This record gives sequence, C-alpha cells and structure tokens, in this order.
Amino acid sequence: MLFITRSSFVLLVLASVAYTAPTTQKTYDYVIVGGGTTGLVMANRLSEDSDKSILVIENGILNNGTLSSIPGNSGGLNLAAMYDIHSAPEPNLGNKNFLVTVGNVVGGGSYVNGMQFDRGADADYDAWGELGNEGWDWNGIQPYFFKSNSFDPPSKETIAAFNISYDVSAYGHGPLRVSIPDYQFPDMKPMFDSWCLEPIPQVKEGFKNPVGLYWSPNSVNKATATRTTSRSAYYDTIADRRPNLKLMTNTHVDEIIFEKTRLGLVATGVKYTPNDAKMQSQVFAAKEVILAAGGVFTPHLLMVSGIGPKDVLQAAGVTVKKDLSAVGSNFQDHIANYMNFKLEGLDPENIPALATNATFNQTSYNQYLANHTGPYSVGKSNGLVFIALQHFDSAYQKTVDTIKSQVATKYLPERYSKNKQLLAGYLKQRDILAKQFSGVNAAVGEIVIKSYGSSSTANNKPLSRGTITLNSTNPAGFPVVQWNTFMNPVDASVIVSLARFNRKHWTRPELAHYKPVETAPGPQYQTDEEIIQGGITSGSLAPSFAHPCGSCAMMPENLGGCVSDQLLVYGIQRLSVIDASILPMIPATHLQATMYAVAEKAADIVKSRA
Repeated sequence: MLFITRSSFVLLVLASVAYTAPTTQKTYDYVIVGGGTTGLVMANRLSEDSDKSILVIENGILNNGTLSSIPGNSGGLNLAAMYDIHSAPEPNLGNKNFLVTVGNVVGGGSYVNGMQFDRGADADYDAWGELGNEGWDWNGIQPYFFKSNSFDPPSKETIAAFNISYDVSAYGHGPLRVSIPDYQFPDMKPMFDSWCLEPIPQVKEGFKNPVGLYWSPNSVNKATATRTTSRSAYYDTIADRRPNLKLMTNTHVDEIIFEKTRLGLVATGVKYTPNDAKMQSQVFAAKEVILAAGGVFTPHLLMVSGIGPKDVLQAAGVTVKKDLSAVGSNFQDHIANYMNFKLEGLDPENIPALATNATFNQTSYNQYLANHTGPYSVGKSNGLVFIALQHFDSAYQKTVDTIKSQVATKYLPERYSKNKQLLAGYLKQRDILAKQFSGVNAAVGEIVIKSYGSSSTANNKPLSRGTITLNSTNPAGFPVVQWNTFMNPVDASVIVSLARFNRKHWTRPELAHYKPVETAPGPQYQTDEEIIQGGITSGSLAPSFAHPCGSCAMMPENLGGCVSDQLLVYGIQRLSVIDASILPMIPATHLQATMYAVAEKAADIVKSRA
C-alpha cells in the first residue's frame, strides 16, 4: 500500500492493472472504438445477441486501483487515468492552456468523474427534439434513464439527521447502482439548510424536477461503498459469460477504413496499434463501426480518417474523403468558476482534515475498510443548486434582449461565417437558449454545495462555441482543443451574476459562525471586469467543468449536423457515433446520467438496424 498526494488529499492507493491481448479475429459484426461510458453500454446490449460478435478497442487499460474506486478519493483528479492533453491558449482567459479532462481507462469518464448523478430539465432534452432529432425529446429519452440505473436511499437515521428528501420512483431498475450515502460530513447540514432560505425552488427529487435545490445521488454502490462505472455495471458482470464480446485494451485506433462504392463511402473497419507494440493491424466490421471515443477524440478520429472540414484536413495534409464542416464544430462545455471561501469553526470531521490530520485520515480509512462507511464512503457532494437565470439575475430580461439582438457571426468562429448550414443550426440553438433564459423551466446556473469552503459555480448554458481541429504539423497527435470561452460576452455576464449571487449567499447570518472570507477570486474584485480578471488571476475560472461535448452534433444536415437522429454520419454508410460529441446542446447537468441514457437509446437504434 502506498500513500500519495493528489490535490491536497492524502490517499491510500492499492494499484493493479490488467491488459487484454490483441485480437486474432479479423472480422466482427460490430467494432466499437472506445471502452468508456457509452462504448461499454453499447457492447453489453449488442452482445445480448449471442449470434453477434463485438470488439471494443480502448486506448486505456483495465485499472483496478483504488484512487478512483474509493469514493472519498474523488476529491483529487486521477491524472494517471486521464490523457495528458492541454488546450490551445484561451484568449479571454489570459491565454492560458487548460487541462482537457478526458478519461484514458476502461470505463472512461465514469471512472474519473466527480460521481454526480443528476439529469437536465425536460426542456434541455426537448431542445434536442426542437432541433429536428425525432425521438430525442424528453419523452423519447426518458425510458432510457429508467433502463440504466437503480437507486439506494440513505439510512433512516441519515434522512432524519440531514432532512434528506428523495423519490425512488424517479429511478429505474438498471445495472448502474446509484445512492445517497449513509454518511454525510456534519457541516453539510447547515450549509444545505442555508440554501433552503434562498428564494429558489425547493425540490423533493432532482431526478424528477432538476431546477432548484435538491439532494442528488452519486454513482456509488451502497453495498460496497465503491464507485460504479460502465465497466463495473456493464462489462465486469458479463465479460466471462459472453464469448462473443472481446475487449482489447491499451490499443490506439489510428484510422477508420473506408471502401468506395457506387453508393458512396462505407466504413468497413479500423486500423489500430497496440500502445506497447507499435505494429499496426486492421480489423473489419461486417455491420457497423461505432465511435464512442468521446467529445474530444471522436472528431479527431474522423478528421485523421479524412472526414471533416476541408480546410482543416488540407492544412494538415490529410486526404479529404468527405468535406463535413460539422466535425469539430459546435464544441461546448460548462464554464466553471471554482470559488472558494476560507472558513473557521468547521466540525472536526471535515474534508480538508483528511489532508491535515493524519490521525483522522487513518481512522476514517480504517472505518471505511471495516464497515464501508465514514468519510471515505462519500464523494464530493450530494447537494446541488441548478437555477434559472431569473433566480440569480434580476436583469435577466436585458440578457435575453442582448442574445436576440446580437449579430451571431461576430461571436462565433470564422467557419460559421463561411458555412450557411453551421450558422443556421447555431441560430436555431440561440432561439432555444433565449427562450430558456426567459423562463424557469431550465437551469442556466449551477452551484455545488459542499461541506467546506469550496463553492464551485458554473455557467451551464454557454452561447460561445469552440472547435476541435488537427495539429497541422502532427495530425496523428493530440487534437487542438479550443473552447473559445467568453467569445460571446453574455457568457461572462452569466458567470459574474452567479459569482455575485454566491457571494451574497455566503453573507447569510446562518453561515456567520464560519466567518467566511472569499479567497478565490477574492473580495477585492468588485466590478464585472474585475471579477473576470480576478478569476483569471486566481485560477478559479476555467473553460471546462469536465463536460466536453457537441463536436459531432446530432442535427439535420441542413442545420450543420454531423450525425442524424439515427446516429449515422452523414454521407457515410455503416458508421455511427454514440458519445457526448453528438449532443447538439449541452444540458444543465453533469453529463454522466445523460450519457448512460443516450447509450441505452443508441443501442436500441443500432440493434433495430440489424
């Protein structure tokens, strides 16, 4: 056993890794690129038919270490299970480069995320339908939320002590176990209760109505007090019982193989290279190649395979097989402001004490080993605030008017001025956003309630759009990730309003005994411009809440879409995309639960083509 430090936490880690050997089989019915959240769900569902053969190729390894599996360790990033990729400089964030948080491990994002398990408002998914995606509105996707998960409530004692509310009927009977743990840090009660006094909706169950204040589960199996992932829920349970399913790990997919026919391009397989062998091989798909490499690497794979914006491919020396400007466009993420307050008088059982008090840390870990409870049995938070714009900004109508009056191309990447389809799709998205900003049926801002001074906020409805392009000197290397944060000034306005709202909350008399002092961005920053600059200087502002998506949007082709509502790439036969890159508009939620639902629905769509 080895003690290591991550983000000020002292963590006990028992690491072991496993590899799977390269395949000798040359043809499968389905080849799935990516063994993350969506890829393993798809693999599970397709392999239910024993007559179908499925190969999953994953760049990462099977990692059995406890840095991710023990919930209490989620306070620090498991960088060893992520790609070492950084963004291009962000012009409106001091030209800083930022970590692009993408899982590089079997289980993908579900293995490295903050374990929040919540969903967006009905309106967030109805927006997908409004953009022309038949069957992808709330009514169309709701059954798949039920299909993916099942919920375990906390004990009666915890419910009574913290006044926790929930509704089991909001969840389903699926393989992924989620729960609100029995243990909560003592300070969680006064901090959650302080939000009950704000003039915002008080919600009994966020999985039924996720606009307001509510308790939310984590992706934690209550019986074992361990993180649940797509691997544990969808792969480990069947791996030894389905010989028709093969998982190849530690292997990089280099390129999609296409065949030219009189009907156009057909995806027939992929070229791949084991990371420890460096000898390229090929494998073929009799039915479909399915991309599940995520919001960053799926567009990259398409582009290095010759599918993408013509100018981007030509600049990198890649042969253009299909000019598709949608690839790498429409890139979105939640914009984060990791506000922080120095507090006094915390209960001795608190999260920072795990790093500063060796005795408390060891006692807590022993408690976890003994009975699966205590500080190491819980994640970052079970308290969420998702609020409409008018809940935190009295001048919301001015913001709505600004959105409607903007010349859109002034605040978008250059490609939108050149491509009428991309621009038409964005304008339709903007109309939907203006409607959501006007009402109370969808959240715009988020504040995560934690039991200490960390008080993160996020703009959940950005109007800016980023791009993912190729490195022109090394197209096979990591892609160029450009969030374009605050390219649209409305996004900065929302972040500032959230910061002011959060600051005001921390002045409540109910929190006075903590004597809170803002340390990030810092109380010296008062004007709108100063608050943004303070966020840049202090490092609290970030372009990402680890939710990269939208870069291969599911929309009609005349609206700049990359894939249809049947998940097929336009102009290519037998090639589908099922990961977060297809989300046309980012919902106001942590993406985990949504992506399980998307993958379950995607599996039914793919199976219907069989």
